[in-house]
Amino acid sequence: MNEQKRNGFKTTLSGLLTLAEEGIDRVKNRKWGKNTHPSPLEIIAYTGYGTPEHLYCRGRILQSKGIVTSAKDSPWRNLLNTYHRFESDEVPHHPLQIHYEGNTFLLQTDEEGYFKLDSSLSSSLQPSNNIWHNARFDLPAAVANTQQHQTVSAYSQMLVPNHLADYGVISDLDDTLIKSNIISKTKMLYLALFKNAYTRLAFRGAPALYWALRKGKNGSSKNPIFYVSNSPWNLYDMLDEFMDINHIPKGPILLRDFGHAGNDELSAAFKQHKYNETVKILETYPNLPFILIGDSGEKDADTYLQVARQFPGRILCIYIRAVNDKKRAQRVQQLAKAETNMLLIEDSLDIAKHAQLNGFIHKQGLHLVNQSLYIDRSSLVDFWLEEE
Repeated sequence: MNEQKRNGFKTTLSGLLTLAEEGIDRVKNRKWGKNTHPSPLEIIAYTGYGTPEHLYCRGRILQSKGIVTSAKDSPWRNLLNTYHRFESDEVPHHPLQIHYEGNTFLLQTDEEGYFKLDSSLSSSLQPSNNIWHNARFDLPAAVANTQQHQTVSAYSQMLVPNHLADYGVISDLDDTLIKSNIISKTKMLYLALFKNAYTRLAFRGAPALYWALRKGKNGSSKNPIFYVSNSPWNLYDMLDEFMDINHIPKGPILLRDFGHAGNDELSAAFKQHKYNETVKILETYPNLPFILIGDSGEKDADTYLQVARQFPGRILCIYIRAVNDKKRAQRVQQLAKAETNMLLIEDSLDIAKHAQLNGFIHKQGLHLVNQSLYIDRSSLVDFWLEEE
């Protein structure tokens, strides 16, 4: 499939998802117009990030679908859950409160039920060795739902890097950390529709590698990791659960909204999602260098090179995992010739070897990545996990 056809497929797929979401919304609105009672409300609070003086977080208010997954789910159960994720009964223009470390914010959802907070704190955070801070999201009982008599609440953690960070990491997910077969649209759709967080696969050695990057050059750092993907927000719960099941270091997962039809501003942001989110992270932490990790299946190399040129001296290294496509790999190799800090790599061990050689990770981290390629990952969990 040539580049023009691939781009056409992506455009068509995006358009179909948008049209499907709009069609479901129209049916749903007609249904609710017949005095049927909607399901209880649910707050989906995404992991956010910030500084001691600022907070950036997002989330969504939906009619609860009660999606529960397990390793024993059949492909058809997974397909039904995927349908429920995209048949999202969003709740537009709804008020909510966010309580965070002595700060309270009042917000309202947009047309798609999303809310976003990008605000300075009236009460700054005190210095701490802890990089995680709790936030509570509330829908007061008076406005949450006429059928409910209790406040609807959700909790999430906010990442705030501190003096224990040597650098930050920004990583893609699909075909970088999680096997997605993005170059084969049939296989990609099969995995997305018929698999779940328990049956999707991480690349061998990836969990140990990301823990090595978290722990940094001395083995005791707390380097922040951000996951920026072009997947839709509808898949957030699956991806978040996947990270937990595979013992991958926690970090903000930054996805994108597919409901942008008819809005030129949102459409432009949709196309530039990875670039925009990566730039925002670098601007949030101006004194922190970064390692960027992606794959050759999409335009990660182009995006990261653009960022590296915009922020000279800030990017320690760019790692691009080679997908099973010779032409794409050759293209990245050509780009890498003009950028000495970009490497096309085959697996997690390649990254770990280069990272240890250049002082990004401790030698124990390299040892654990190598060890994780040959033994059951569960036996290494105690080495990876840490109190944060």
